Amino acid sequence: MPDKFFTSSFNADESVKFLNNLQKKFKDLSPLMKTARVFLKKTVNKNFETQGEHTDEKWMPWSENYKKWRMKNGKSLKLILTLDGELRRSIMAKSGKDYALVGTNKEYAAIHNFGYKGKVNKKSKKGKLFTAKMNMPKREFMRLDDKTKEELLAELYIKSEEMIIEVR
Repeated sequence: MPDKFFTSSFNADESVKFLNNLQKKFKDLSPLMKTARVFLKKTVNKNFETQGEHTDEKWMPWSENYKKWRMKNGKSLKLILTLDGELRRSIMAKSGKDYALVGTNKEYAAIHNFGYKGKVNKKSKKGKLFTAKMNMPKREFMRLDDKTKEELLAELYIKSEEMIIEVR
């Protein structure tokens, strides 16, 4: 895993309470954390595929100027946040005995996820540094809505039942 890692956390009181109770019974929650890791990575991928609809927040479409630039440069007009697929391919997942983590090492990921309005430093094609204005709308690929959090809790509950049966 890279040292710099963009992550997005969510407050899921019910999930946390559920996991804390299980941790009292089991010292190692690795199987549950693996379940959470896989679920979270699938959710992020679904957000890319559905352009935010999966978690009930459809992403803002591209500007007309950006669409024209993509067409001129032979880029697909299918998926938002997918110029060459680098951001999506950079999504990594990791878990341990008491955590599940999904994130990316791309510095620009937070700008896309949270949006940004202001000045940024860019390089020209010749490598010269210049300052440009940016107005990037928020497109939360790391988003979990309430329905998705409930689905995660259900997955964790099913996995915990399997763990309890194995212990017996």
